[in-house]
Amino acid sequence: RGLMAIQTELRRIGVNLNQMARALNTEVMEGRVLDLQLTEVRAFRDELRGRLSDLRAALAGNLDYWEAAW
Repeated sequence: RGLMAIQTELRRIGVNLNQMARALNTEVMEGRVLDLQLTEVRAFRDELRGRLSDLRAALAGNLDYWEAAW
């Protein structure tokens, strides 16, 4: 249960990061796009996606273990 809750929260964070990236894409400050901030948000989003993928693999492995035991 705990790992599933973590996965849900990570997914929510990812959705928020995507929304932030979209907002930064359209934000203009003194006539220029906020490239540095957008790059940072994208890097964080990509890192989060990687961790979420790792968590999914761990969950799948754990479920496979218990299903094989039965």
